[in-house]
Amino acid sequence: MTHVLCCGKSGDGQLGSTQDALEWVELVAPGVSGDNIRCITGSKRNTILLTRDGLVYSAGKKEVLGRAGQQCPLTPIVSLDAFTIKSIACGEDHVIAVSSSGSWLSWGFNAVGQCALPPPNFVEKPTHARPIIGAKVQLVSCGSRHTLALCRNGEMFGWGDATSGQLGIQTDTKVHSTPVRITALDGIPISQISAGGQHSAALTVSGQIIAWGGNSFGQLGLGDTLRRPTPRLVPMLSGHMVKSVQCGEHHTAALTELGAVLTWGEGGYGQLGHGNTNKQIVPRQVTELMGVKIVQIGTGFNHMVATDGRRVWGWGSCSSGQLSQGAALHHIHTPTLLPDKWSEAGDLLIADVYCGAEQTFIRLSKNQKSLIVDSRTWDADITKAETALEDLNELGDPTQIISYVTELFGSISDVNSLFVSPQPHCLTSGSGIDMLRMRKFFTLLKAVKHPDYHNAMSDCLNKKIMPCLPHEVVSPEQLRVFCILPELNSLYFPTDYVPHFCRAILELPSSAQETLKTWYAGYEVSYFEALLTICKKSVYRSLVNRFHDPEKNSFRLRQMEVCLRVLKMLSDINATHDIVPYNAFYIHELADQLDLNEDYRNWKEGRDIVFCRYPFLFTASVKAKLLSIDANHQMNEILRKIAYEQFVSQGNVCVNPYMELKVRRTNLLQDTLRQIQLYENYPHVLKKPLKVIFEGEEGYDAGGVQKEFFLLLMRELLSPDYGMFTVDQESRFIWFSTFGFENEANYRLIGVLCGLAIYNSTIVDINFPPALYKKLLGMPTTLADFAKVHPTEGNTLRQLLAYNEPDFEDVMCLNFSVTRDFFGEVEEIDLTPGGRDMVVTLDNKQQYIRDYIDYYLNSSMEKQYNAFAAGFLLVAGGEVFKSFHPEELMHMVSGMHDFNFNDLEQITEYKNGYSPEHPVIKLFWEVVKEMELDMKKRFLFFLTGSDRIPIHGIHSIKIIIQKVKDNSRLPVAHTCFNLLDLPPYPNKSMMRNKLLLAIQNTEGFGLV
Repeated sequence: MTHVLCCGKSGDGQLGSTQDALEWVELVAPGVSGDNIRCITGSKRNTILLTRDGLVYSAGKKEVLGRAGQQCPLTPIVSLDAFTIKSIACGEDHVIAVSSSGSWLSWGFNAVGQCALPPPNFVEKPTHARPIIGAKVQLVSCGSRHTLALCRNGEMFGWGDATSGQLGIQTDTKVHSTPVRITALDGIPISQISAGGQHSAALTVSGQIIAWGGNSFGQLGLGDTLRRPTPRLVPMLSGHMVKSVQCGEHHTAALTELGAVLTWGEGGYGQLGHGNTNKQIVPRQVTELMGVKIVQIGTGFNHMVATDGRRVWGWGSCSSGQLSQGAALHHIHTPTLLPDKWSEAGDLLIADVYCGAEQTFIRLSKNQKSLIVDSRTWDADITKAETALEDLNELGDPTQIISYVTELFGSISDVNSLFVSPQPHCLTSGSGIDMLRMRKFFTLLKAVKHPDYHNAMSDCLNKKIMPCLPHEVVSPEQLRVFCILPELNSLYFPTDYVPHFCRAILELPSSAQETLKTWYAGYEVSYFEALLTICKKSVYRSLVNRFHDPEKNSFRLRQMEVCLRVLKMLSDINATHDIVPYNAFYIHELADQLDLNEDYRNWKEGRDIVFCRYPFLFTASVKAKLLSIDANHQMNEILRKIAYEQFVSQGNVCVNPYMELKVRRTNLLQDTLRQIQLYENYPHVLKKPLKVIFEGEEGYDAGGVQKEFFLLLMRELLSPDYGMFTVDQESRFIWFSTFGFENEANYRLIGVLCGLAIYNSTIVDINFPPALYKKLLGMPTTLADFAKVHPTEGNTLRQLLAYNEPDFEDVMCLNFSVTRDFFGEVEEIDLTPGGRDMVVTLDNKQQYIRDYIDYYLNSSMEKQYNAFAAGFLLVAGGEVFKSFHPEELMHMVSGMHDFNFNDLEQITEYKNGYSPEHPVIKLFWEVVKEMELDMKKRFLFFLTGSDRIPIHGIHSIKIIIQKVKDNSRLPVAHTCFNLLDLPPYPNKSMMRNKLLLAIQNTEGFGLV
């Protein structure tokens, strides 16, 4: 016994008799047992049965039997015995059988090329069809008059009728008798295909459905009735984790991993199961089956069945008895339990359900292992990576590994399916790649030491992967290759491939690029660093090689440009998600390899490939030089204009190349403010080199006078007497006072001074937090920024954000207001209109935190900040300024804390008899090196007036130690010139005591 029950149309003997089976009957196939059946399929006029050992049986209309003899019962097609058939499908009047070798045979009607054979229009016996060069077929599916084939390398082909776009290609040709590749599906790992009357569908390994072709009833599920000649993703199903898709004549059905059934398309026979005969243009769940976990579905032309493994439901057309109702009914609109005839046997369970065009088949089995294994799905791709990982350890012969691995990397589709997580998932939150398995896999490959293996991998990349990187994207699954290739170590993914890889990313549609950005942002830091590194190396290599091979400069520049643009994309991702430190993007070699002046000129002239468009690659020191170049450029433009005016006026205009400030020490602030206000009418003057002259004091300003000027002026402006700023005792950062007694001119002056400090490479001892520089750059401030300024309050806000208990309001007791102490009087200030009457709740706490931060970092000191920013940007604003990171700006103004203190010894010069080998100097450095870090910083402050170093690095500081004779004196530091008077103390103890005493009695400047 076959243990197969069937019902439905049988006028041509396709079910074993020439009478329609209006209720369940046993399907007769001599010598075939139910457990040996791989699949059953059929059209209106025939039935085809495929066994697990590759034999094919047929019954029905003689034109499509594929054999001689009687129409029924099911009888072997002897001419196929020489082949082991693995997949078979029926169209309206044609049949395709695929052998284990990947070749296929076809027979039946061929009027529109559906058999992939040349004329005649009818093929009586199985005949070898036109092969697909270089590909082996794995699965086939037949529509009414077209055929789809899925190859082992993941490529898909179609042939036959193309009038409704069902072949998935843009073509004016209505008939294709030769297989044509559906290029839009390249790179998508597909597990199942299904062809309907005039439409087609494919299921990806991640549970997404792609559809194309005729759509007059909305059977594509795209929300309209427009035909689609090329594949389209069905967006409504993206989060449903579909595990099976099947096409009827003009409708489509999907089964999810959770057991839900969704249908759409024509509903005229009730085949959608929604209780009516309306068409449905988007997928809709069959509500009558809710609460039941369906494990398999079958779809006929206009009817459907579904099983949970114990029961079978059916709905749709019943005109030929295909729903086993005992009579030929017109149609059934909602899922109805079909008569249970299998329970009578007691030990038989439902293994599979199948539908022909107007027939239903239920395969029963006693064998638990053969239950619900859908032969219409190819799941080899999903487990391929796991198989590889298990087998690689056991394959000792390198030639076996080469063969094995090159097969895995045989196409983009193979690569995209290689590391997909076997767990059901969707692509809304990530790529679906199991990163742990992928890295383990590549670690194993790395251990293979064989030259032929590396050549084979390079060959795969050169011929099968890199030329086929997707440009048009139907499904996000095509993008996985862009996540996998960077993980290949340099032996398999050398620098030469990187520009091609980057170009392919840039040629993707914007929506696909956004998806890729989301994936890159979601991976761990080490992955992002690896991706960043390969792009930086490629840029550097192109930059260096352009000098070695001038003839290829144009090519090298184009290669470099695409890598630079991808680095810009990564920089934007990092700016949003803060994955790696901003300085991880630095290409330090640019300082030596790049002519910055030439690059700047090319940038200003609008040339295509200039590094100034990608300033995030520059170190802060290089950016500072660029800012200076920009300032010189602006000044030169002004000077040229002035020179012209001077020429026209016959030399009566006198041009001062400096911005001169003449000030009195006794009236430093007012003198400076008055002159700065005058210069504000001539902003270009502010970008000239600064020259400070103290009234009554002679001497050329070589930097020392300028440095003293800034120190003295900032000391006065930051004095608590003015009350312009406050200092947080925990973070030591200063911030604008919310009271704002001081006039705005002084805030504007401090802004100008900070800008002047940047342009004149002078450190200003003013400890503003990164939040200020973010504001100057037009970037929004966040809770993290607030917490840096006020750590305790920031931590409180984080706790508030994390607390989600029901008693939130009782515990927190907060409203949308803050209080401040205004000279002993407590003021309550609303964060929003009526805020003191608005309770902070779980629902609005995030808004409260935003308002709280906005008050302290923005609205409470808006006037003060605006005045400061106006002054600062008057001097430092511009395109180059915008290229800085907030922390780089902070270091430009107030110097850097992080440096190697031992380098200080290397840059020091000596006078008056001292030298690096002098015993006193050796004692001096021994004492300095033994100091704790805090004391070392105090020593630097004692010597230079700052405990930080300029943005250009410690080597930009010139330190001099000179010998003075009096041992009774303490060391004396002339901070304006970084000059130390050091007496020749006779021993280490005296050296330590005198030096520490001098350091500890140093008077600092500013609030901090």
